Amino acid sequence: MRALLIFAASVACAAGALSALADEPRRAIDVTRALDAGSPGPGLPDIAITRTPPDPPPLVERSQWVFDLRWDRGDVWLLGLHPLELTEPQATPRVMGRFALELFEGPTLIERVRFDFPLLAVPEADASPSFASKLKTRIGVVFPATKRGTRLELWDRATGRRWALPWPPRSTPAASAQTDAGLAD
Repeated sequence: MRALLIFAASVACAAGALSALADEPRRAIDVTRALDAGSPGPGLPDIAITRTPPDPPPLVERSQWVFDLRWDRGDVWLLGLHPLELTEPQATPRVMGRFALELFEGPTLIERVRFDFPLLAVPEADASPSFASKLKTRIGVVFPATKRGTRLELWDRATGRRWALPWPPRSTPAASAQTDAGLAD
């Protein structure tokens, strides 16, 4: 009896599957809306495709630099930097962020460390309130202390603005608010 029930259920399932394959589709799928290369609709953001090089393979270093950076009402300040020695070599972590420290050797990108300043979001396209105009925040960014590289830049990926940073760096004490030195454009 049990075998007969299993056989009947199998036949019913097979018949249902075959009828599903034989039926005409109930509605058409309009792929032109999903694959439209025209301008984005009113609620969609503009997407700009850039020639940003991909992240290079991460450097593995035991020695690191900590860049003490401040965002002060739209300006970036380098407050100081100091060395950091790890117990063992560590690869540079890959994360997303609005800002990036990029190390170049000639025209070649050899390291990129992305980060975000606390409380600083990507600029909004609409007229929503923003903290950026009055925000003062600070972050320590860990960067590998490699002997490679000829130029280090801090890049605000949202605005395209770049600042040159000293490379190779020299250890400095963290500066006070009165002795801050701004970064050159």
